[in-house]
Amino acid sequence: MKIKLFLTVLIACICSACSVNVSPIASPTGTINLADNSITETRNDVAFTVKLDTLSVAPYQMVDNITSFYVVIENKTDTSISYPSEHFVLKDGASRQYRSITPERVRDIVSKDTVYLIPYPYVGYYYLEDQALVSFSDTFSSSEPFYAEYHPQDLFTQALPEGPILKQSKVAGLVYFIADLERTDRAEVFIFPTAEATGEPIASFSFAVKK
Repeated sequence: MKIKLFLTVLIACICSACSVNVSPIASPTGTINLADNSITETRNDVAFTVKLDTLSVAPYQMVDNITSFYVVIENKTDTSISYPSEHFVLKDGASRQYRSITPERVRDIVSKDTVYLIPYPYVGYYYLEDQALVSFSDTFSSSEPFYAEYHPQDLFTQALPEGPILKQSKVAGLVYFIADLERTDRAEVFIFPTAEATGEPIASFSFAVKK
């Protein structure tokens, strides 16, 4: 009975995520790309492009849902610049704000509960020894919920690079937030000039969340 309930809840969560559409909202200075639902803002010869990547990085989790945005920063100037992920803030339709989190924090959240679970098609580990044995095999070949724990390097390699962006260069990667956008009707991503996120943001990107 418990197994059936777990599977029912899991399927419901996945179906719910699939029915949510997140699209950029036009702004006077932004350029929307309908092909990938991204929006680009240019400030002082620096182009910022933002789009939703994943509503739920770990959809099996009942707590600490993680949302990720894909960000491209193109430096068209003749000097180096720096906009690491800590310069990003997310705000939802209820005016709740969220600071970005590091890939290390994402890994901790994603993996904290999976010690008790076993990959598809099974439903649970009964002994920690079983989990250890499975970890040595190449069980996963897709980005299903457990993928991030067994391939944690992807959380780091796909994240937005933290170093300086050289002149006439660009970087791209994911920025993570602990947020559940399925519970709101709007999301706005802000980029600030400093990690303290004080004063006015350099740019903002608005998205409509439709269910």
